[in-house]
Amino acid sequence: MFRLAVLLLAIVAAGIEAAAPLTNTGRIIGGREVTIAKHPHQVSLRYKSCDECTFLHGCGGVIYNANTILTAAHCVYKREVHEFIVVAGTDNRSGSDGIVALVERIVLHENYNPALTENDVALLHLATPIVLNGVNIDAAVLAKQPTKIGATALVTGWGTTSEGGMNSLKLQEAEVKVIDHEVCNDAYGFGRITEDMLCAGVVGGGRDACQNDSGGPLISNDTLIGIVSWGTGCARPEYPGVYANVAYFRSWIETNAKGN
Repeated sequence: MFRLAVLLLAIVAAGIEAAAPLTNTGRIIGGREVTIAKHPHQVSLRYKSCDECTFLHGCGGVIYNANTILTAAHCVYKREVHEFIVVAGTDNRSGSDGIVALVERIVLHENYNPALTENDVALLHLATPIVLNGVNIDAAVLAKQPTKIGATALVTGWGTTSEGGMNSLKLQEAEVKVIDHEVCNDAYGFGRITEDMLCAGVVGGGRDACQNDSGGPLISNDTLIGIVSWGTGCARPEYPGVYANVAYFRSWIETNAKGN
């Protein structure tokens, strides 16, 4: 809301017509149910808002190694470690199955900009390692190079299955295409799409990440290319989904995960 307010004030001051509002609450629509064995790198990041409250799914995350989870910075911004648990190895959004790990430390990208959702990446260092069994719990492989425009990718999560709708009880996946940076910038305007971002969607809309998918993976050719970040609405034909660009952040991820 703060970002939108600042943007609208700037637009009014400049006498320019306002664009559609942006959302960064995490944004699977047009997908299908899938088992965790197909995406063993996916985890559920569960959050509680008070000491007596129950942990509930809030965001996705990606296993980098047995001790480290990759997620979106906006999922953990201004939060404390005791407010989170990580649940790995389950298809389910809630329940007691899966492996549970506590969070020991949160590393937010030092240049994260919550107003513009730039550098939207963070690492969670776990209090105890999770066992990578190569079946339903495994680490993702990070992209080394930019992904080709038009490449097919899969986005996964337990988020809402319609804009403003209900979260999915079971893990979902949706197939999208990587979109040209300039095309995406034209869609959003104001130079919003920076080099730390990657866009993906489909012509005509209908498939996308949505609320509570934030922090989850975008996978192409068995490689992690993006982290669900932000967008205008969900699955709208005129607005692709926007992801943190993993190839861009690879060095930062490797450096900040060292020794953990």
